[in-house]
Amino acid sequence: MTIEEALEPWLSRPTWFSSHPSDQKQFSLAMRQLKQLPVTPSVEELEQVITQRAENMPAMLGTPNDIPAAARQFAVKIHAKL
Repeated sequence: MTIEEALEPWLSRPTWFSSHPSDQKQFSLAMRQLKQLPVTPSVEELEQVITQRAENMPAMLGTPNDIPAAARQFAVKIHAKL
């Protein structure tokens, strides 16, 4: 499994940035999958995957204006939990 595949359940949602319970459920699944990777991804790797995926998603109400900054914040948060 790749980083992209591990994050797919969460990043496939146009509301990936939301704290809604359904988004958090998918985030938790993505975290479990990341923990199963043989190597812990770096903050930079996570940030790159999140940015690439999020920039290709349709904008929804509440979508962060600065996708790279939001991606960085999520990458740091995710990395701290790994």
